[in-house]
Amino acid sequence: MAQPIRILSVGYDRNLMSSRFLLLRSAGYLVEEAYSRDDAIAIARSDMIGLVLVCHTVPEDEKAAIISAVRKQESLVPIICIADHDYYQLRADACHVVSNTPAELLAAVSSHATRHPAQ
Repeated sequence: MAQPIRILSVGYDRNLMSSRFLLLRSAGYLVEEAYSRDDAIAIARSDMIGLVLVCHTVPEDEKAAIISAVRKQESLVPIICIADHDYYQLRADACHVVSNTPAELLAAVSSHATRHPAQ
């Protein structure tokens, strides 16, 4: 049986992160949470991650630093940026952008998540 896909979920709102964690776990994913840029970068470097979610609560400069660090570590890992009201202002070349709805998030995760080759 295949191992569940590991997702790194990065955000600064614990309530949103908790809801997202429950949603993703109920869909069968393993979820690692990070509440700071440094934690996110450390997890990305130490774990075999199949997808990275970056919440709209992460400031743009920190979002860019997280994306850059993940790309240096695992250049092919999909990154999804969850948007709020600034949905169309995010750079589509840096990450796949989805709205902050459970249905769209699950659809994006399902279509973009990858199993790490070692899994």
